[in-house]
Amino acid sequence: MKKIMLFTLAACNAAAAFFSLPAHAEDREWVPYKKFVESFYLDKFYAVDARQRDHLRLLVRLEPVNKAISTSDIVLTVVHAGGKDKLGNVVDGMLEFAPNADWIKQDAMIYTSLPKGEKVRIDALFGAQTPEKLQVSYTDLMASVPQWNALIKEKAGMLRFMLPKFNAVDIHFAKPAGQTLQVLAKDGPRTYTADAKGELKLKLDDALVQGNPQVVFSERPKMMEVDEL
Repeated sequence: MKKIMLFTLAACNAAAAFFSLPAHAEDREWVPYKKFVESFYLDKFYAVDARQRDHLRLLVRLEPVNKAISTSDIVLTVVHAGGKDKLGNVVDGMLEFAPNADWIKQDAMIYTSLPKGEKVRIDALFGAQTPEKLQVSYTDLMASVPQWNALIKEKAGMLRFMLPKFNAVDIHFAKPAGQTLQVLAKDGPRTYTADAKGELKLKLDDALVQGNPQVVFSERPKMMEVDEL
């Protein structure tokens, strides 16, 4: 899976962040909520008009360095003025949540319950909304590509020159099973098959954007992200 940090994560030592996790006996302090939010530019992403990012997802991936620890063991809790709340849901190592402005002002703290001394690798993914149905229009399926490019151009400033210009979607299925995607183009259907990892990459085609054919999945994808091919 392609892993890219959003813009620059200076607060997390750039390319990939490693956080040391505290003792399991009880939840312990991990990292300030504001630092976590700002490190992954979640505040800037969710400040963008929803219509400009309606096909986008900004995901934070958590991966324990110790392979004996499952991502399902990662439980993050925000302690704030009003009490405690779970920090989103970690599903298959992916965390997604919209920042809470009040918690940022309150200097809320994120707590974790993983063993002392363990580290977790954290990076951001340029995600895309996964189709709810097995059939979708081509432009709808590929809309995340121009949306991410536009968002980066508008918000990244000079840093945009350090980032790729996306031109494809990377589609992930839950388990490898030879899943297919069929584009019902005017000149005949085009079929694409997922690889041995259950992954399928589809490059943006300007002619197909114009014709906007229907796209049919053999199985609903688990997740999608944008890519550069």
